[in-house]
Amino acid sequence: MRDEYLKGVLSSEKKNRDASEISARDEFNKRHPPIKGLVVPHDLRKMDLPERPWRNNRGQWFDLADYEVLNAHLAELKPGGASVRHRHTTEAYLYIVKGSGYSLLNYDDDPVEVVEWSEGTLFAPPRWAWHQHFNLDENDTSRYLAIQDTGLLRTMRLHNIERHSVQLTKEQGFELLRAAIDSGTVHGGHQGREADSIVEPVSDPHTS
Repeated sequence: MRDEYLKGVLSSEKKNRDASEISARDEFNKRHPPIKGLVVPHDLRKMDLPERPWRNNRGQWFDLADYEVLNAHLAELKPGGASVRHRHTTEAYLYIVKGSGYSLLNYDDDPVEVVEWSEGTLFAPPRWAWHQHFNLDENDTSRYLAIQDTGLLRTMRLHNIERHSVQLTKEQGFELLRAAIDSGTVHGGHQGREADSIVEPVSDPHTS
């Protein structure tokens, strides 16, 4: 995947491509302040998380050890749910705390790549690449911990977040997952298995 994320995004937050994403997060953190200290005093798999309606999930931010560069947040996907398709200029490591699913990644002109994940998986969406996360479990939630260099990018006035104009349904995502498994191009997961071994998602009557 390409590494040209800075091209065209060297702008201040005042000219952000989707300032509503940043303002929504800042407002969320006013209502639900980030957890501070040296240690998160909760089990990340079980702690209560407030709703993040603009991201179609639940979440909580952490501000540990007064770090000025790194930022972390915990996000939860509802059973059979998906995150919002978006991209950002920050670097991010995602660690799967609970559950199983997959993520779709691509730049504008590139084909979609698929990362399959389960509890214990660590992966990184490339900078400024579109990505959307899907929970394969129809009966339970999934959770991931994201660690980003948000503080650094904000200080440099390079922090941008953009929401994609086309949000993929779980049915569309599932077809891309099956195709990646069939072609042997899926990252992570159980390479070499048959696509028929994954369970097809239950259709959402509100979106079908």
